[in-house]
Amino acid sequence: MKRDPLFYKRPAIPGRKLPNSINEKINNNEQHCCEMMDMFLADPRIPLFYSSLYREYDIALLYKGKITALQGLFYCPWCRTKLPKSVREEWFEILAKEYHLDDPYCDEQEKLIPKEFKSDEWWKKRGL
Repeated sequence: MKRDPLFYKRPAIPGRKLPNSINEKINNNEQHCCEMMDMFLADPRIPLFYSSLYREYDIALLYKGKITALQGLFYCPWCRTKLPKSVREEWFEILAKEYHLDDPYCDEQEKLIPKEFKSDEWWKKRGL
């Protein structure tokens, strides 16, 4: 799939563990590229999310208050800083290769995901 250099779009996957609506937005209190990014990520009215698990920034596309798709960001819309590379593919590859979990979001395999893979610990530990 060819990606636009600034944005990419993917369907919201139920197993991704994102909030179902903007009202359930979680503030992770992390520092980001600029004050504006920090402010908008903290604001529950703004459909902007950061996933520390995958190191991804997304704008949620909503239909009747529910997230239906995610628009990924490669650059900060406010300061134009290039955002860190997503580690989503590495997450799935490592779980498949080292732990033999080929579908980590199915109910059986989700229970087998090591604790470090449920936070940003896994990619920080590996220096990704």
